[in-house]
Amino acid sequence: MSLFSFEMASNIEIAAPRGHVFSFVEMAKDWPKWSGVVVDVKAAPSIPWGVAEALSFRLRMAGRSIPFSVRVTDYQPGSRIAWRSTKLTITAVRTLTFVGDESCRVTDHKRFYSPVVPIGIYYPRSIIRNMTDRWLADLKRVAEERAPYT
Repeated sequence: MSLFSFEMASNIEIAAPRGHVFSFVEMAKDWPKWSGVVVDVKAAPSIPWGVAEALSFRLRMAGRSIPFSVRVTDYQPGSRIAWRSTKLTITAVRTLTFVGDESCRVTDHKRFYSPVVPIGIYYPRSIIRNMTDRWLADLKRVAEERAPYT
């Protein structure tokens, strides 16, 4: 692990069809309704998302509301969404992948790097891990509660 970069990945199994799970992430405007991590969403891509579209939101980090503006870098309906942002010379890349059919495994991969700023100053690893795990748990809860009957 470098002072100037780190990566982490978390995943969760969700007992709901992949397309159903993906739809909760794709409908970014609704994130605050089901996620305890997301304060609000100021701007969200239209569906289907397009590469280079903007997404602006505020997250709860260590008891504070922190704004983020990101650009979509990859969108594969039902299987993958990725975006990146740069703040205070720190670039963050987040990739969400969705695998499965009747049930879904969601992987949330994050990479942070900076040419000059030690990452831990602004993005403490433990806080990022807790936020990621909470977001995934919230996604699991809402997707399973609202899962279509088969």
